[in-house]
This record gives sequence, structure tokens and C-alpha cells, in this order.
Amino acid sequence: MPREARKELYFEFFHVIVQGINKEYIFNKNSEINTYLKYFKEKIKGEKLQIIAYCIMNNHAHFLIRAENIMEISKLMSQVNTRYAKFYNRTNNRCGYVFRNRYKSEPILTYSHLISCIAYIHNNPVKAKICDKAEDYRHSSYRDYRDNKKIMGISEVSNIFEHYNINIKDILEKRCQAHKFIDCIEVEDKENIKQEVLEEFLRDNNLRNIEEIKNNKYLLKELLTIMYIDHNFMQKEIAEFLGINRLKVHRLLNNVNDFEKSKLNEH
Repeated sequence: MPREARKELYFEFFHVIVQGINKEYIFNKNSEINTYLKYFKEKIKGEKLQIIAYCIMNNHAHFLIRAENIMEISKLMSQVNTRYAKFYNRTNNRCGYVFRNRYKSEPILTYSHLISCIAYIHNNPVKAKICDKAEDYRHSSYRDYRDNKKIMGISEVSNIFEHYNINIKDILEKRCQAHKFIDCIEVEDKENIKQEVLEEFLRDNNLRNIEEIKNNKYLLKELLTIMYIDHNFMQKEIAEFLGINRLKVHRLLNNVNDFEKSKLNEH
């Protein structure tokens, strides 16, 4: 049965994650990482896409991509990953799948989420205890931000955020706690974190149960924002966990985005 096409989303920035099959290391050597990045650069040139940030780890990789719609990203990831899988199998004398699933992606809805996402991507090696500081890791875009160089030799860092009144220094100084963003952890761990977030929210607001949140639009919007922006749960996950309509989650989070834009336009 053919895979169902992903629906087009009208957002600008997408956090994209790829992972090795069975969580295997698929970026073992500098030459492999450089080859993967080379394939990205070759496909990005001439396309209406921008790599805003990236970090390549041993068994997974993070990208923040700017695109007009999700189908452009789907095409990019399919072509790059297929090409890399053939290269990886050939050079390692193996066969079979290299990547776990296609990829994961989630739109970035707010400016604070955008800044946190970039910081999280850059701090992945620190979180994994590979290095003490993000700038010590070679295979990310952190140094491009620090030195104001082109990301992957294509995108001018200073030009990317000029339109949004975002200071690059704010991004470099942002520190993300390890639990704030979730990418490849197990399902049961994610469920535990969701429950902890909910219980903490109930305690902080002197509420007895989740129904009191659902019956108050302002409380519900606040909880959704915490789960989506601070903890990076996907909208579908949040809707299923809280037992509410996914469209309602989407609508309330869009309102959060509009509010942040209005605050920026005031400056």
C-alpha cells in the first residue's frame, strides 16, 4: 500500500529529525557526516529552502528548515536520505534500511519556540555529554552563528533573522534544559513526562482535575503552550493525551503565534 502524502502546512520553519534504523550509528566517520551534508547542500541550491540550523550526531540528526510548505521538505529528505543510504550501504558493505522511518517533522509556531529550537539543536552534543560547550562540537551550525558565517556555505545567518527582529546573540546565549525538547526517547518516557507536566500544572493552579482545564479556554491555552513550546510535544500527541479535538489544539496554538507576532511588531 502506498504511503499517504503528508498534508501541506502553511508555516515557515520546521524542526526535522532523522534517526538510524534500530537507533544504530549511521554517521560514524567525519567522511560520512561530510557526505551527508554535501548531499544537502547540492539539493538546497536553487530550491526555495533554507537550512537554518543543524546538528549531526552518531545515530541521528537535527535540522531546522525554512520552506514554503512541508512537501518541499518531504522531497528534500526523501532524495537526500535515499542517496545517503545507498552510499552508506556501499561503503560499509551492508544492505537494508539505514534510516528509521522517513523522518519526523514539526512546525515551529512562535518566535520563542524558534529560538529555543535552534538552541536545542546546537546543544544536543552537550546534552549527550560529548562536549562541554556547543562551540566545541564540529558537526553543527553553532560556529556559523558565532562567527556570522554562511550555514552550509549557503545561508547568511545575519540575513535570516533580520526580518524577524531576532538577535543572534539571544540564540547563542539561550540554554535549553535536556527535558525541554523531545526527539527520540521511548513512548513510555514521553507519557510519563506528559503526566508530570499535567500534574505540575494542576498543582500550580490549584486545580483538582483536567476537566477544570478543559472548561477554561485561557487555562487550556496556557497548558497547550507549555506542552508544545516548552516540551516540544507534537499537536497530535497533546490532543490524544488530553482527550480533545486536534483542530482545537491547532487553533489555540495559532492564536499564541499571532499574539507573539503582535508583541514583536510593537517594538
